[in-house]
Formats: sequence, structure tokens, C-alpha cells
Amino acid sequence: MATLVPTITPIGEHAYLFVWGPLVAANPDGHPIPGRYVDFSDRSVHISGTFNTGTVIWEGGNDGSTYLPITDPQGTAISKTAAALEQATEVTLLARPRMTGAGTDSITVSVLARRGRGGKEI
Repeated sequence: MATLVPTITPIGEHAYLFVWGPLVAANPDGHPIPGRYVDFSDRSVHISGTFNTGTVIWEGGNDGSTYLPITDPQGTAISKTAAALEQATEVTLLARPRMTGAGTDSITVSVLARRGRGGKEI
């Protein structure tokens, strides 16, 4: 099983787009957003593709080995069985998508991350 590394695209001077896809049964985990992007903390998670039996979970952690679900502004874990767009509430050092129960699913997860103006560029 391989871990998908996201494509990283700068959007202007204060945002990045991270894209993992497709997540399939053979590649159900995404490599986390690298810690150097932690100050890009305003994040929206877009989940799309062909769902069958899979669930996509947006999760994060600070220790590099334990990941827990990240929630939306209503306090609900971002865990989806259909296409969705959610704002992520918690800011963690590492954040990634993970798919469970995948059959013939083929899912793409994209995250737009931005920061306030005035920060130092990477």
C-alpha cells in the first residue's frame, strides 16, 4: 500500500492548494501536509469523486504518529461518504486524508490553505 503525496500549488502569495488523488483501495492514505505549512491555518477541505463503500476522514496530529479526526465549525468530525466541502477547525502540525472501507471508490481530496497577510514567505 502506497501513501499518496499531495501536489502542492502556490495560489498567489498567501495560499497553497494541496491535492491528493485518487485515493483508492490500494492507496487509501494521504501523506500529511508538511509541517512547514502550519501557518497556512485557514483551511477548506474539498472531497469529490466516485464513492461506493469508502469513507474519507480528514485527520490531524502533532506527534507524527497519532492522528485524530479534525472537525468542522459545528464540532462534527470531517468524515464523508459523499462529495463535500468543509471548513477545518483545528490547526495541527500535520493533517491528511485517509480513506476507510474502500471498494471501487476513487476519491480526490483538495485543501486550500491560506494565511493572513504579512507573513514570511516559504
